[in-house]
Amino acid sequence: MGNWTFTPGSSGLGAGLNATLQHEGREIELSYTASIFEDFLHAMSAIHSEFNRRATPPAAASGLCAAERAGMASRV
Repeated sequence: MGNWTFTPGSSGLGAGLNATLQHEGREIELSYTASIFEDFLHAMSAIHSEFNRRATPPAAASGLCAAERAGMASRV
């Protein structure tokens, strides 16, 4: 699908601008779903952070040497 960029809306002075998604020069305006999509991105970021935290065991607790841990990480 390629890289997508989310740009939050602006509610500054004057007319507010809606959030957008951009991809390969195209722009999709998120008129009604901007807040829902932003909540989704925050949730996905939290899930990603928690996954990374849990996927990296502390060295002392695992009882494995660095080489063994490196080999395990490549299989995850």
